[in-house]
Amino acid sequence: MNDLEKRLRAAFDARAQSFESSPDAWLRTRERRPRRYLALRLAAAALPVALLAVFVPVLLDGGLGRNTAADADAIYQRLMQDRTPAGEQLSVDNPTEGKPLRLWFAEAKAGHPELCFVLERADAEPYGNCSPVVEEDGAEAWFAGSTLRGGAQNALDWGVAFPDVGGITGVAKDGQRLPGTMLRPAGAPYAIWTVTYPARHAMAAVEIADGAGRAIGSASRALMAGQEAGQDLGPAVDLPAGVTAQARRTGRDTSIRWLRHGTHLVSSGVQLDRPVLAMADENVIMGIARPDVTRVALVFPGGVTAEAATRPDPWSLGLTLFAVEDPTTDPQDRFATVAYDASGTEIWREEAATEEDRFPPVGEVMTIPGTEGSGEPVRAWFTGIEMKGDPEAVTLCRSGGLSSSAGDGTLCTGGSRNGMFNPYPLTRYLPEPGTVTYLGVVGKEWKAVTAVLSDGTRVRAGFLRGTGTPAPIWHVTIPRGDVIVSGFTVQPENGPLERHPEPDRTCGRRAAGAERQQVAAGVSAAVAAPGCVAFFEGDQVDTSLPGPLPGEKLSGLLDAERPMWWRRGRSTWYGYALPGTARVELVTSNGLTSTATAVPDRFGQGVTLFAGPVPEGGEFSAGMVVKGFDAAGEQLWQSG
Repeated sequence: MNDLEKRLRAAFDARAQSFESSPDAWLRTRERRPRRYLALRLAAAALPVALLAVFVPVLLDGGLGRNTAADADAIYQRLMQDRTPAGEQLSVDNPTEGKPLRLWFAEAKAGHPELCFVLERADAEPYGNCSPVVEEDGAEAWFAGSTLRGGAQNALDWGVAFPDVGGITGVAKDGQRLPGTMLRPAGAPYAIWTVTYPARHAMAAVEIADGAGRAIGSASRALMAGQEAGQDLGPAVDLPAGVTAQARRTGRDTSIRWLRHGTHLVSSGVQLDRPVLAMADENVIMGIARPDVTRVALVFPGGVTAEAATRPDPWSLGLTLFAVEDPTTDPQDRFATVAYDASGTEIWREEAATEEDRFPPVGEVMTIPGTEGSGEPVRAWFTGIEMKGDPEAVTLCRSGGLSSSAGDGTLCTGGSRNGMFNPYPLTRYLPEPGTVTYLGVVGKEWKAVTAVLSDGTRVRAGFLRGTGTPAPIWHVTIPRGDVIVSGFTVQPENGPLERHPEPDRTCGRRAAGAERQQVAAGVSAAVAAPGCVAFFEGDQVDTSLPGPLPGEKLSGLLDAERPMWWRRGRSTWYGYALPGTARVELVTSNGLTSTATAVPDRFGQGVTLFAGPVPEGGEFSAGMVVKGFDAAGEQLWQSG
């Protein structure tokens, strides 16, 4: 097992040990399933493992004067060498620097949209970047960047929204509401939103409204910032290319969080098994090195080289840090890493590696049928990373499309064949209209997987097993367009049909105009076909609970093993449960209790809706047991 495999295995083991078993764990896992901002190229909860971004050299600017164009126009020209403008360019006032922030959309060579920016600095060189626009699961708008940095009095956060979003309001951690601005570049595929705020009022989220001003959802800043548990070891360090490094300690583990323009790129460990660990993301190459390494060179095909001087870490970890702009315009370019000491002598070199070199296939690399049209097809392969304590665990890698977790890079994920259903979508834009491919690992007892489309059509997935692979995979490809995948069904060899809904971004918009049913504790609910259930706590809407598959009812998502779905709001908890439930009681291991009132739904969904107050004090989900009772006080079911 090589060093990379050891780290990957450690990441997967950490994920397995931290798996949540509370009744709403699925919801919180789905919330964390998102995007490239977390840079979780391997597993959704991998923490201090120093290779979460090694897959995709896609970085920003930021050298030490050797490779950075100090002129904003020159940066724009470099970024657009292999891209086509997609709409007009905007210039936004940047309150942090007192200089303009340029924002625009572009079309990449592979046909997908990208959001680009050039950020000018008051006392440093400007930098810029283009990164794929990856639509959030079930979201109408999301965060993309920030001008916030150490010492700033004011800052600006920006993000992307679908064109029909009516407005954005920022919400600070202290509850203060901050007005947002919607920008609609002519000819652009999306809108851009901005929120300006005093740095002392740290942004926590944005609330999203439709054209009538009605709340249709929210987006958390934590997804962009990649917030993790632990304590800072000291002040953050500003590096070239707009990169910031922050050391944190969680228990016995120490990690370094790498951020750029407010976006979390990757978290790395602090233990080196080589002179240099270089990581690439968002058009920046950054990393750590031994104390005797004073200069790092990244050598690309054709001889293009980026160089970075190292600087000692201020946290007494015995490391040096570096960051430099990626000088290439192709995110797939690989680079060799060269280390030099103070005398200028080369002391170490590591040649460029392909994704398959980094993650060597176990068995055949499989090409997904129907994706061979143009460019790189969708490919999938297994790699030999095991998870401690689970002999049925496998690691599946895939490439060839845009994903919410890895942008346009390779994504590897560990999982088990013991019944866990995880669909992995990859979107291709060329030839138009493009395709969306879902794939995953086939469970041991599965007979069939079927995609349920938003128009009610059902498409059976193909099963594919490459020569020498540890498991078969399932796959289904549909045209990219208005008809989307609303969910999946899984038919085991023995057992009832399983249903797995997918998030629908339009749910909040449709629910805002639908009839509501009052439940309890100030909570109301609405069901909007197809596939949408929403709960309202005051004026805020929550669409994170799974809705019915098209043509089905919520009752199809419940059985004796899964008697209810629930979600915690700001001051209440709510959900739906098996019919006949009149009261839901919750008890935690730390002594918290709460009772929720349940009422039959009026939407013909065959369930009861319930809501109750969140108890004060302690961790609400600690060792949780939830029980359902009928009107006579008899217990009907228990979860947890």
